[in-house]
Amino acid sequence: MRDICFIDKTFDSKQTHLYHLSIRIGLDGFCFSVLDIPKAKYIVLKIHHFFLKRERLLLKYVRDVIDSDDIFSCDFKSVDIVYATRKFTLVPQAFYGRGSLEKFLWFNNAQEKGLIVEKNLFSKSECWCFFGIPQNLNEFLLSKFPKGLLRHSLFPLIEGNIKRNRSNQGREQVHLNFYRQNFEIVVLNGSKLIHCNMFNYATDRDVLFHVLYAFEQLKLSPDSTELILYGQMPQVSPVYHLFKKYVKLTAFAKLDNTFQYSYTFSQLPEHYYFSLFSLYKCE
Repeated sequence: MRDICFIDKTFDSKQTHLYHLSIRIGLDGFCFSVLDIPKAKYIVLKIHHFFLKRERLLLKYVRDVIDSDDIFSCDFKSVDIVYATRKFTLVPQAFYGRGSLEKFLWFNNAQEKGLIVEKNLFSKSECWCFFGIPQNLNEFLLSKFPKGLLRHSLFPLIEGNIKRNRSNQGREQVHLNFYRQNFEIVVLNGSKLIHCNMFNYATDRDVLFHVLYAFEQLKLSPDSTELILYGQMPQVSPVYHLFKKYVKLTAFAKLDNTFQYSYTFSQLPEHYYFSLFSLYKCE
């Protein structure tokens, strides 16, 4: 799988104080986009693929990417960073006091040496997200991006869609965001978060099982519930056709048309990096 580099001809390294930088990091890779804020146009998209199994190996690969790209020496107006990990838990805002962050996370996740716990408030869904990240990676990112806001990768999928659904109360939606070996699932009823999880998968049938099980347990109608697909799923994927067989309103996500996107991005399907492009508008 080759790395990808798309840079619009309008990118100007002397104007980055007017740009927003969005970064996603996970075991499967490092990708980032640059938004020209005054023009409301995404002008850079780069993807570096990793094939890692352990989070403690991430620092070396992330440092290599950042140190080898001059764009990271620029001063951006704002920076968002999302970290993809299955070591997370959501706690309703009303239940969270001043208890130990570690206690919340390790209650239903295996504790691992070298990880620290970060927390994010998902204000629109009224919950806290606690997640583990390697301490050395966290410290490196803070040193490189002192303006950066670090969040779990579920943040744009949950908060962004809740924001878009404010006028669609009562509409049931299932959002699936695919990575190379796992996917995120978020279920919404209008602007209310109903369910959230992340699953590993090896086959198309694994994906179908997890999703249809969620439909069954949450009593979602396959005729009226929208199933929206994001991430690394080709439009010719057998999984898509399996979903269409069982869930009537299955579709790939569409990019926010309030932004412009560089002509160079046209080589990729719209839904591939939707979460990265939607980070800026999640607030």
